[in-house]
Amino acid sequence: MECIINRRAQFSATHRYWLPELSETENLEKFGPFSKFPGQGHNYVLFISMSGELDEYGMVLNLSDVKHTIKNEATGQLDFSYLNDVWPEFKQTLPTTENIAKVIWERLTPHLPILKVQLLEHPQMWAEYQGEGKTASLTIRSHFSAAHRLAPNLSAEKYGKCTRTHGHNYHLEVTVEGEMDSRTGMIVDVRALKKVVEDHVLELFDHSCINEDIPYFAESQIVPTTENISRYISDLLQSPIQKLGVKLSQVKLFESDQLWVEYKGNGSETFFNVATDFSAAHRLAHPDLSLEKNKQIYGKCARINGHGHNYHLEVTVKGEIDPVTGMGVDLGGLNQIIKNSVIEPMDHGFLNKDVSFFAQVVPTAENIAFYISNTLRSPIQQLGAELYKIKLVESPNNSCEIYAADLDQTSVNAAVKQPELAAV
Repeated sequence: MECIINRRAQFSATHRYWLPELSETENLEKFGPFSKFPGQGHNYVLFISMSGELDEYGMVLNLSDVKHTIKNEATGQLDFSYLNDVWPEFKQTLPTTENIAKVIWERLTPHLPILKVQLLEHPQMWAEYQGEGKTASLTIRSHFSAAHRLAPNLSAEKYGKCTRTHGHNYHLEVTVEGEMDSRTGMIVDVRALKKVVEDHVLELFDHSCINEDIPYFAESQIVPTTENISRYISDLLQSPIQKLGVKLSQVKLFESDQLWVEYKGNGSETFFNVATDFSAAHRLAHPDLSLEKNKQIYGKCARINGHGHNYHLEVTVKGEIDPVTGMGVDLGGLNQIIKNSVIEPMDHGFLNKDVSFFAQVVPTAENIAFYISNTLRSPIQQLGAELYKIKLVESPNNSCEIYAADLDQTSVNAAVKQPELAAV
């Protein structure tokens, strides 16, 4: 069974955007304050995504080994360094967030089955690199406050208070992709990108009543759901971002920390996300193995009385925006399915004992995610949508993802019928 595991790491470093072939004035004009001597620093946060089949013990990789590899080959060398001098790759191409992610990929890929490198310079800007030559993506995060209401013709009983005018502190993530300049290491002028978002979206939406103040929604009677708002923002940004020399890859709009939509420019198709949490105990130990063998495989996680986590669960559903409701999925129905199928049986429980599936299957993050994916797929399909992805965060440093499309019916059935060993 295919699984994606994510490992988080950190390093603190300084860098400077400065090209010796340019004058001080030209560098200042090109890079702004980032050109000033001796440079500036960041607390970088790094996520390494890896994929693979589970081995005989259900592990994609031993995450302890992964942690040491990342430190030895990357973060240990970058931490508390001046990036322009630390690696030769940054002599020819400046250590932008995009280029740092690319070079980390190149240095780690001989050692790990890397799927993606995500590097956060700070919480409002990050880059991703997936091994595609000079192509990378860059995301900027901003926010606006606005009021809206769902269509008056929607059932107040079904959609509750959302049919009344109310408001949100929306958070907006705009992702662009393009080729890195071989000298500057940039795919786009970040200042120009931020101005495009400010001029075309934030000025329009911030402190507005979307139903009344924005003609697109006021004149067409299109319901300003998160799905429709994200689609409209994408339409607004396509052309001005293209003029910057990059492609708009995705718009992600957060209505709250528990609800957001990803729109990738594919007609009425959206990816609707809901997040929730549950607290549970578990023990990583297969009942057919001795205590010593379990300790050898799972370490401290095999201790007899178990341990626990505050699990964070993200459920992503793919669907078409309904032209009447403006929704890709019935949110009330989706939340009820997750509550009944996942939260009620798992929250404040000991998974090995309280969920029958885990009586013989080791409840690692990987196997819990497979179980949740298999449990939710059919009832979500009955809502008229499609389960796209499950992400389960076990700790700030470790998480895993299951893409439902990667699980054919045979592998799903096998996951239910046959015990699988996995470790995190």
